[in-house]
Amino acid sequence: LEAHMRTKLAQWGGNSSGVNVANIDNLGVVHPDTFWWHHALGNVKTRPFSEIWQDTSDPLMAGLKAQPRKIKGRCSQCRYFDICGGNTRVRALQLSNDPWNEDPACYLSDEEIGLNEAGDRLKITPFSRPAKA
Repeated sequence: LEAHMRTKLAQWGGNSSGVNVANIDNLGVVHPDTFWWHHALGNVKTRPFSEIWQDTSDPLMAGLKAQPRKIKGRCSQCRYFDICGGNTRVRALQLSNDPWNEDPACYLSDEEIGLNEAGDRLKITPFSRPAKA
């Protein structure tokens, strides 16, 4: 059962933003998924969704559709990468300004993901709202 489940999870490939998951907002703007509202790919009012979705001239869409994705940091060496695909790219972008950085919210230890030498993790700090002037 475990081998079967792993095979199925690997077939799915993990995070599917820009591949099997899309978002079209109330104005017709297409986004890689519901968490990427700040990144517009086009508008279905002026261009068919099928054209927008297959267009990899946008560097983000090219990277999301790449097989495998070119993820950096510990995710690139993880034994479960084929299952999660680097997980949430928007979270990496928001915390590091690089959508291809490791997922900073991965809870697995270096040992669990198969790393023998622990490297530096992506540094994160708790969010706090800026003080109003």
